[in-house]
Amino acid sequence: MNERYYYIDRLKAFLICFFIFHQSLIAYGGVGLWYYTSVDRFSGAALIAVNTIKTINLSFLASLFFLISAMLAHESYKRYGFKKYVKQRIMRLGVPMLIYVLLVHPSIIFFVERTHGMTDLGWFSFVVQGLTTRFSFGPFWFIATLLVFELGYALYKWCGPKVESLMTDLWQQIAALRTTLFVIGIGLLAFVIRLISPARATQPGIQWGFYPLYVGMFISGLIAERNDWIHKLKIGFSIPWILFAFICLPLLLVSVHYIKDWSVFTGGLNSQSLFYALWEPMLCVGMNFFLMSFFFRYFNSPSEKAARLSDLSLLVYFLCPVVIVSFTVIFESLPLPLFFKWLFTSALSAASSYLLAFLLYKIPIVRKIF
Repeated sequence: MNERYYYIDRLKAFLICFFIFHQSLIAYGGVGLWYYTSVDRFSGAALIAVNTIKTINLSFLASLFFLISAMLAHESYKRYGFKKYVKQRIMRLGVPMLIYVLLVHPSIIFFVERTHGMTDLGWFSFVVQGLTTRFSFGPFWFIATLLVFELGYALYKWCGPKVESLMTDLWQQIAALRTTLFVIGIGLLAFVIRLISPARATQPGIQWGFYPLYVGMFISGLIAERNDWIHKLKIGFSIPWILFAFICLPLLLVSVHYIKDWSVFTGGLNSQSLFYALWEPMLCVGMNFFLMSFFFRYFNSPSEKAARLSDLSLLVYFLCPVVIVSFTVIFESLPLPLFFKWLFTSALSAASSYLLAFLLYKIPIVRKIF
């Protein structure tokens, strides 16, 4: 990346807000793991709609973050070199991850359980017990994974240009079939992995069944940046993939309704698991390339505000779980319709997380870490 692509600043801010919107759905009863679920929860048709939205989000949201991160990693490595790049990645990702996993994550759980009378332990004893008996990365599974991916990329680059040249030549040779091969290959690999670890299984707090898609998108981002093909794509390229995925979506929903057992879709030697494993990368490819192309075409102009929001992304990601849980607890006791509780929780969590991050970013040590 020889120039700054300003659209990525805006896209990162959009995705962070979308992540907050996504997690807030879980806080009000949507399927998924979260720190605290409100007593007031979506049910019936509303719950079906919520879980449909979450299923769509899961297919592309984290994968697009990995794609963008890979594109930025390519340029960063060229600028820093192996040693400085590794040191910078450990500081930038590893230190916030340790702070979150060792302190923030168990503290949120402590707050929730202590508030509801589920523990009599003091904070320190609770944190130590949690780290030794139920360790989890929480939402920072993404940062932990990204750190592994980026250090792996640095090692790959350090191995020399021969491997890289081979990868580029291979990519160019299969250009006409690469998208279809990607979807089928990732889908089949996910299907096989989910025979051992279903898509919703977490060890520890990591859903291994989604990792073929994450690895695939990260590698795609590296190759895309090296060959500069992603910015040559037209928006129309993504439309057939999105349309076909959404045409298949009713079949997925009807199957879930009649089978009444979502677990058969998340793993197992059955046609439902295979269908879901192939459907995810199909929608992922469509949504990711659509958003990249759309933002590149319409939002690739310089903006200091967008750059600032982009700089705050990691800190907002670090803070937003605390903020979401806080607003969920606050709105739980207010006499408001459920939809507005969720809407206010989402909107205020996004705004408050960015405001808090903006204030904290003025502190030198915070700015150095994040």
